[in-house]
Amino acid sequence: MKVLRNFILVAALFFTLSWTTCRAQQANPQKELSFEEIIAKQVEDMVDRYKLDDYQAFKLDTLLQHFAPIYNAEMKRAKDSGAAQSTSFQSITDKWADFFDDEYQKIFTEEQWNRYLKSSAGREKKKRDKRMAALKEESAEE
Repeated sequence: MKVLRNFILVAALFFTLSWTTCRAQQANPQKELSFEEIIAKQVEDMVDRYKLDDYQAFKLDTLLQHFAPIYNAEMKRAKDSGAAQSTSFQSITDKWADFFDDEYQKIFTEEQWNRYLKSSAGREKKKRDKRMAALKEESAEE
């Protein structure tokens, strides 16, 4: 269960990092950002969007620096193992996204968390929660 939870967190990070990478590339298409720069941009964006204090920013940066490489490695293993179905990658991403959401909730204040839930990330969380609940039901029926 804990492994699944960690996996979901990485998925959330992946979505976040992918979005940040795309946004950064659109702003400056000739410069490819390093992993550290992508995380720094993501932290900066979340600090601005959710009005995080310095300690929260530090915790968020530490979280992303630690778990993003783990998520990336898991996605690479899935790809290298020949996983061709999008559902394989979706389940990995969902697991990590859920993990990150749980960690964000621990870092954010209640007001910040509510603002997060009202954002596009919150809408994605609702969709992901429905997918995960459906998978649990399917597993329970088998």
